Parts: sequence; C-alpha cells; structure tokens
Amino acid sequence: MDYIKKFLGAKATITSSKWGFLTMEAASFTPAVDGDLIVHLGKPLEQNEPLVRIHSECLFGDVFHSTFCDCGRQLEMALDRMHHEGNGLLFYLRFDGRGAGLAAKVSATALEVAGTDTYESRMAIGVPPEGRDFTGIARYLQGKGIHKIRLLTNNPQKSEDLSRNGIEVDVIPLLIESPDEDVRRLYRTKALKFHHSIPRSCT
Repeated sequence: MDYIKKFLGAKATITSSKWGFLTMEAASFTPAVDGDLIVHLGKPLEQNEPLVRIHSECLFGDVFHSTFCDCGRQLEMALDRMHHEGNGLLFYLRFDGRGAGLAAKVSATALEVAGTDTYESRMAIGVPPEGRDFTGIARYLQGKGIHKIRLLTNNPQKSEDLSRNGIEVDVIPLLIESPDEDVRRLYRTKALKFHHSIPRSCT
C-alpha cells in the first residue's frame, strides 16, 4: 500500500477499439499490492444516477474466456451498456477469487474441474467463499457527491454494502442470455449458496 500511495488518484485516458475513450483512475479498495482501477466512460460523476458496475478481476474469465464462469461476459455486457448510454463507472477490483487471491483461485478451480461447486471449493481449501467488502466504494462515491446509483449486479451483498453506507441503489440484473450448462451450474450455486438474485429459468 505504501508503494502505491503516491499514485492513487492518477488518471489516464485511453482509446478502446470497442468502447471509445476510457479514463482510468488509480485506486485502492482491495489488498492488491499494485492497486485497483476505476474506469470512467463519459462523465458518470456528472450524472444524477450514474450506471455502475463493481467487477472483481477474474483472470480465467476476463482474459482466457473460461467456460466455467460468466465473469468475462458480464464485464463486456456492462461496458457495452455504458457505451450505449454514453456514461458509466466501472470499479475493477484486482484481487481475484472473490477476495481469496489468484493462487487460491487456482487451487479452488482444480477442485471445480473435478466436480466441486464454486462455494464448496473455497471451503475445501480454507478460504471464505465470499471475502469481499465494498464499503470503500461507497466512500468513494460519497466523496464525489454521488448518493444514488444504478448498479449492474446479481449479488445482493454489493447493493447491501453500499446501502448501509449511504448510497441509494437501484439494482439492474446482469445475466447471460441462454447460458450453457457450465454457467447454469454456476448460477445454481450462486442462487442457492451465495443467495444471488438469479431467476430459476437461468439455472
């Protein structure tokens, strides 16, 4: 954390071949030693109720397009919607495995390949199935004068953490259309064991 302190708040605008101009802001919300990222599309902080996505890094899904999860597809869907609206705020949390870290994620995934679900795989290796805390994001939003958002999520913990910390949240589901069997299996686990808001038709 000491290493990155002097860089926090730094911004750079890049051009994406898919989503146009994206302003990257250095931040720190997780134990990631080199920081997290806030991606501004358009001017979201000037909106009355900005569109927000909180996305935890999933290297397997975001980069390698693993069929075991919906993470990479959710990321693209969120950015597509923000691009369509012309504004959006993406919090990219660079600590993989729902707060367990990348090394633990690899161990858990080995169990999942063998048939264990994503909740029990974490239990088996001795890490919390859900170890994230989103209160820092609420503090960031409040510091920018944002008190009401539209949040792209199926995870009630995200909206609850923000709501408990003074942010009014309008939840917008973010579900894969016509999910394959791997994603249906994931959705069943998320609905039953993580209590995510996922309709039965997707499981």
